[in-house]
Amino acid sequence: MKTSASVNALLALAALALVAPLLSGCSPVTYKTVCPTLVPYSMTQQTDLAEELVATPDAPMLHQVVRDYAGLRDQVRACQAEGK
Repeated sequence: MKTSASVNALLALAALALVAPLLSGCSPVTYKTVCPTLVPYSMTQQTDLAEELVATPDAPMLHQVVRDYAGLRDQVRACQAEGK
């Protein structure tokens, strides 16, 4: 014969099994993409950079970094366009 304590334990487990799904919530998880903010450069700044790059053809690493940065800016613009 089962004792009162074991019956109470079984009832508590059954209640927990019924209540646990209710406590987990029903709304799905949603994620929001946060895109970085681009630093705006004036046309004068862009022209100055272009002139500096033309004046330093012997700095291939500088040219590579600027190309990489331009690619990252394109990716940020694409990210921002998707978020709208």
